[in-house]
Amino acid sequence: MSLPFGFINGALLAGAFALAIPIIIHLFHKSRFQIVKWGAMHLLEAVIRTNQRRIKIEQIILLIIRAAIPLILALCMARPVWKGVRKLMGETRTSTIILLDNSYSMAASRAGTSNISLAKDEAERILNEVPRGSDAQVVLMGEGGAPLLDEPTYDLARLTQSLKPLEATYGTATVPAGLDFAANVFGQMHESTRNLIVMTDFQRVSFEATEDAEVGQMLDRLHKLTIPPEVTFFDVGTEVKDNVAIESLDYSRLMVGIGQKIQIRANLRNFGDAPYQDLRVYFKADGKERSMAQIRLGPHEKGQVLFTHAFDTAGSHVVEIVADADPLKADNSYLASIPVRDKIPVLLVNGDPSAEPLKGETDFAEIALQPYSSTGRVALADLISTKVIRTENLDAKDINASAVVMLANVRQLDAGQLKALEDFVRNGGGLLIFPGNRVDASWANASLFKDGKGLLPLGYGALAGDLKEGAPSVGIVSQRFDHPALDLFNDPRNGTVSDAAIKMWYRMKEPASASANAPTIIARLTSGDPFLVEKQFGEGRVIQCAIPCDADWSNLPMRPFYLPMMQRLSIYLASTVFPPRNLEVSKPLVAFLPAGDAGKKASLSLPDGTAREVPVVKKGERGVIEYPKTQQPGLYTLTSPSGTATHFVVNTSRRESDLQKLSDAEIADFAKSHGVSVVHSGAEYKQMDHSRRFGSEFWRSLLWLLLALIFAELFLQQRFSRVRRVTTNEGLPKGVPSRQGVRT
Repeated sequence: MSLPFGFINGALLAGAFALAIPIIIHLFHKSRFQIVKWGAMHLLEAVIRTNQRRIKIEQIILLIIRAAIPLILALCMARPVWKGVRKLMGETRTSTIILLDNSYSMAASRAGTSNISLAKDEAERILNEVPRGSDAQVVLMGEGGAPLLDEPTYDLARLTQSLKPLEATYGTATVPAGLDFAANVFGQMHESTRNLIVMTDFQRVSFEATEDAEVGQMLDRLHKLTIPPEVTFFDVGTEVKDNVAIESLDYSRLMVGIGQKIQIRANLRNFGDAPYQDLRVYFKADGKERSMAQIRLGPHEKGQVLFTHAFDTAGSHVVEIVADADPLKADNSYLASIPVRDKIPVLLVNGDPSAEPLKGETDFAEIALQPYSSTGRVALADLISTKVIRTENLDAKDINASAVVMLANVRQLDAGQLKALEDFVRNGGGLLIFPGNRVDASWANASLFKDGKGLLPLGYGALAGDLKEGAPSVGIVSQRFDHPALDLFNDPRNGTVSDAAIKMWYRMKEPASASANAPTIIARLTSGDPFLVEKQFGEGRVIQCAIPCDADWSNLPMRPFYLPMMQRLSIYLASTVFPPRNLEVSKPLVAFLPAGDAGKKASLSLPDGTAREVPVVKKGERGVIEYPKTQQPGLYTLTSPSGTATHFVVNTSRRESDLQKLSDAEIADFAKSHGVSVVHSGAEYKQMDHSRRFGSEFWRSLLWLLLALIFAELFLQQRFSRVRRVTTNEGLPKGVPSRQGVRT
């Protein structure tokens, strides 16, 4: 059984034998007395008997104090600690986790030294000083946590070597998720003494009040582990205020075709106090610099830079905006993957075909979607290509070969067609639904709407209006449209939707109360009924209209806005590129390939230049590639087995571009409220760790006790002597001389 305390200078405990000195002196003086026969001695016997017990008690008290003084002095010199002897000798093995903030704000530097460099140096120093035979792990805090090695290791040299090439480019720091991850890692470790060191720059956005309760919950979880760790927050942040970031990109087109000019607007923000008079911003397309612009940004100002470009080939392209700003490179550039289409395939499902011109349900829509091909003007190309089929011919092959499917006056679908359509939209496809006189509203409500769980945004209600000659009509409410499918009509030159005259329409059953996933009303009729309604279904979108796409119930096909509206609706629905090619850090990279590629290998080039082989797995009617390890921001290029290249871009959130740090007082409040230790330097951590491992010394308290005993001995010696003289003299009979100066 180990002792609950130990001594740093144990050899000096030999000085405790000095307590024998006052005892020996006491015994020696006690034996040196002479018996002197004195005739009047019998007169003192009563006084001696009265004070004998008190005198003995006083002598014992003084003897104890005098013996304690050298004993406590020896203890002070031996430097006692509360820990056991094995801990005193530094032999206790530990399980140590360093939770390292590797978010991109840690790349901020002052005088050429970045915070991540300081953190790595301190982490390496800590790992080099843990007791021999200990296991350790480094957990990267960026985007919720990731281990530096696959599992904790006893090979600390390997761990420190793996730490050296680490760079701070891994998204944003999420402290609660990092603590939770560390708690799980402790379950893989084996030693009974455990330490968790959280190395962070204490950036304000990572310690917001909204996350403080969650941080507390994760720390409580750590404290409630079977073997709770000692938690220390290590402040490695040097505050750097000056920073310019490109926060986002906006595009003028929902979909880009060959030769079409697209405007790309870069949104910049100056987070610092210093102004930028002529900040240079560069535009690159497919790795080549195309143009440059300059912008002035005052302190804490926002600004925009606009670039125009046209792509001359279809396929996957990459644009990059770069600001020639500050040393924090992670937010000085912004990448985007842009698919350029040769054609947007739209499948028109005609529920009421006709051999007569412009009598079929989809005839007007087909002309609106590809006006140049329909009129024979082949000198100009249509971005949209259409294919018209009857309802009975609809199958999964045609659906999956399309970007958008349009159901026009379709009465019903069989179970196989409905499932194929649901899978298509769920995987990112677009669906446009127009009713008509052949629609089975009861079937649509039961199979398409499904009480809000199906494809249809809203259930069909009763028909409204009248087709009789002279019957009143309703129009479309003219307003400022915020929805990207209709925002072009905010410019009257593109047509005026209020020109419409609608004689009959389906009323839609709007929900009694709004909810987070409620359908979006894009436009309304002047009657108050919804005209266009949108719903998110899986990764795809569905838009439902209240009227047919032909001229049976309205004059829409004859209005100038009909063509741009139909094109805009189709392009908007096709603009959902799924799986997405512009990702956030740690979001999985997913690609769809032809089913024939299943079982083969594709090549994935990573931002650091290395390559990985990834398998193509068959899922349903397609081959699928999934790559989850996207913690590193930058460009990922996937080359399919057929040689087609697809670009994926991982951008970090600009949440950490504001480099403001918590104040010292706020850091102290954080530590106090959560019951954790905070250190600001390696020396401070070393001293604290020394106290934990070698024990907490309490010799200073013993020194104060020693001084108190010395003063107490002097005080009591004088007091006892004075009281003894007074008491003895007062007890003598008359005629007997004072005992002062008399030895017995």
